[in-house]
Amino acid sequence: MSYSLEQVQQASRLFFDLLRRKVISLDDPAAAECLQDTVAYDALEYVAKEAGCRIMNSGHRLHLLVSPMGSGFASNFTQLRNKYSRIERKTHLHIINVIILVFLAEMDQDEQHFKPGQDSMSYIQLSDQVSALFQTWMDMDEDGSFSKQWRLDIQAMHKVWSSLYMQTKSQEEGDSLTRGAGSRIGLIHEGMKLLEEEHLVFISENEKRIFPREELYERMRYLYHDVDRYKELKALIGRTLSEKEEEAHAAH
Repeated sequence: MSYSLEQVQQASRLFFDLLRRKVISLDDPAAAECLQDTVAYDALEYVAKEAGCRIMNSGHRLHLLVSPMGSGFASNFTQLRNKYSRIERKTHLHIINVIILVFLAEMDQDEQHFKPGQDSMSYIQLSDQVSALFQTWMDMDEDGSFSKQWRLDIQAMHKVWSSLYMQTKSQEEGDSLTRGAGSRIGLIHEGMKLLEEEHLVFISENEKRIFPREELYERMRYLYHDVDRYKELKALIGRTLSEKEEEAHAAH
């Protein structure tokens, strides 16, 4: 398909706007203008594909998604560590991924009825759930078979997580949260800031609480629910925490 210069310029403007903002409402003039011209929208998808990205239209917003492989905007660990210098080693990054998955699993409870603005989770709740998760997984990984089955380095993550204080002294004394791998709260904040930078959550630093945005629910509906690895790990986390809760109730 051939595109006019005006259509290419229109698509390029919207692509770079999406690259900066991550998510754009369909009511936004730039998005509305492009959507009215099917050829211009096709040009947008072409530009995104050539950049190793793709466009997700939720019916309410356009999301720019970066392909994990073959994209100039996808980062390997070394590049990610250069960008996020507070992440000191690969195990910290793996823990951050688990933290994000635990948060998503908690928010993704009911596929038919999401409650944006009502659901939220505190940093302390998230820390407790991650601790319970790692402890249970360690109990299941005595011979390493659990780690191998799920392709997770449970023992390394548990060792690092267990060695961390809940907060650093500056976090305890300060009014605002600080990022970094020096404490559990720091790692949680690192993970939640990654979501916030994608405009998927709002962080109340005074309350140390994370509120999901409607964009997060759209991402879960139209992307994560089609990813087998996400569905498998979400189910595993849900089972693990549910069994842990049942054991705690039985003990009382």
